Amino acid sequence: LLPPPLVEEFFNSCIRNNPQNMVVAGAGISHESLVGLTKEFFGHVSQKSAPTTIPSKYRGGSYQIGKSEQPSIYSQTLPSEEYCHVALAFPVGGWHSDSMVTACVLQMLLGGGSSFSAGGPGKGMYSRMYQQVLNRYGFLESAEAFTSFAEEGGLFGVSASTAVPTRITDLVTILGDQLARLAVQPVSPIELSRARNMLKCNVLTQLESRLILFEDMGRQVLTYGKREGAATTCAKIDAVSADDIQRLVQDMLKENPTLASTGSHLDRVPVHEE
Repeated sequence: LLPPPLVEEFFNSCIRNNPQNMVVAGAGISHESLVGLTKEFFGHVSQKSAPTTIPSKYRGGSYQIGKSEQPSIYSQTLPSEEYCHVALAFPVGGWHSDSMVTACVLQMLLGGGSSFSAGGPGKGMYSRMYQQVLNRYGFLESAEAFTSFAEEGGLFGVSASTAVPTRITDLVTILGDQLARLAVQPVSPIELSRARNMLKCNVLTQLESRLILFEDMGRQVLTYGKREGAATTCAKIDAVSADDIQRLVQDMLKENPTLASTGSHLDRVPVHEE
């Protein structure tokens, strides 16, 4: 656990006394009012010594976190099965990468979720993780694609979980196979169009909330120094091609993979070298 003094030091150096990296955003308020409130509550903040950062370099590897021996306060609501959760990830570009939007489209194309879904429009039931994984392999409880972006780099990966210990090796093989197929064969125009439309729908739906709207404004200004409109974002999504996706996956698979697992039966998870 992090000691309280270390957390306080981080807050003071990186947030409280670092106005050069501070952005104040608002929605549903006039510009003049926002400027006035900013001066009132943050005008006194002075810049201290700028925090130092260490460049990040992707390495890959494996890591496991076993099931906690301590009883959980949620033990009455969780299923009785002992699940093993596995994630397989590869490096992609960060917030400033030209391939970031491509990675987001690919995440929509693979999709996924829980083995149970009520269905309906917008649930992603036609995504590959549902059609080619969850609908075919009954021993999988969940399977989905994920992304994680940062300033210097990001991760694209696929994850799944099962309560059948003897099928954990198969789980990892299935995840790797889904990525390998994308590197060998371009996605179909229908799949690509569906993924792009789903991503645009998600972006536009999220921006209907004022809470998310001003958070998006702050994040974009802090990251890019400006705010990009929804129309520009949608145009970038529409520009993603099947070749872009195939090239991204091919570049990913050239790197050392990251294999993370948690839960039960971790001794059944293949070692990183395999």
